[in-house]
Order: sequence, then C-alpha cells, then structure tokens
Amino acid sequence: MLEEQAIVVDVSVGEVWVETCRQTACQSCSAKSSCGHSLLSKISSGKTQRLQVKTNQKLQIGDQVVLGLGEGAFIRGSALVYLLPLLALMAGALMGEHFFGQDSVMSFVLSGVGLLSGFAYVRWYSLRHRQDSQYQPVILRKQSSAGDIPLVNH
Repeated sequence: MLEEQAIVVDVSVGEVWVETCRQTACQSCSAKSSCGHSLLSKISSGKTQRLQVKTNQKLQIGDQVVLGLGEGAFIRGSALVYLLPLLALMAGALMGEHFFGQDSVMSFVLSGVGLLSGFAYVRWYSLRHRQDSQYQPVILRKQSSAGDIPLVNH
C-alpha cells in the first residue's frame, strides 16, 4: 500500500477533507537535470492538494493522518493515463501508414486522432470510476504525536 501523510482541514459526517504536501524524490535522482518531472516538481514545489476522504473515524481539524492507496490501483491508473494514449497514437499512425502509404499526411492525422481518442477514453473512464472505492484513498491511521509528520506550510 502506498502511503502519504496529510492534515485534516475540514470534518463532516462520514468524510473529511485533508491536505497533502506534494513531495518528489527528484533531489536524490541522478537524472534530475534532464527530466521533465523534475521541472514540473520545481514549479509545484510546496503546493498542497486537498482531497475528500470517506471515513468513520472520529477526527478533528488539525489531526495528522496517513492516507493509503493500493499499489494495484496505482499501477492500473498509471498505465491507463500514460500508456493508453501512446498506444492509441501508435495505432493511429500504423493505420494511416497501412491504408494511405508510408509518407502520407493521413498517417500524421490519424496518429493525432488516436492520441486524442486515448485522452478522451482516459477522461471518460476516470469520470465513470471516480467513486470506485479501489481508486479512493483511505485513512490508515491517525498519527500519535505532532512530531511524526512535518506540518504543511500555507
């Protein structure tokens, strides 16, 4: 299970809103100077993300908690978001090449159509499954002391 630390910022019946601070491992990576993720990390460093999490636990604003998400859901979601549009792009390019020839503009057009179709499917799938419990974070535990988790800066 993947874990992330968060702070409760709002409480209502059966759910809480939590904030997490985006963290990356870019500082210890040897490829950080040539990686696009490192650049995105610099742009968004220190920003928080607010999530709604369903729970029956008795929590209060300011409580520090550990969120969890199953590895299987993370891998499936990552493959869907990153791999599917690329595969659709390649399928479109191959169809264009097969039906219209190797140097055809239609190969380029169909690759774009494939990419956009892949993005559209990802969007449709995410909207359809946004309430699916396997893709939702859960609160694993409440931290026992304030020293366990660094506070999120606002």
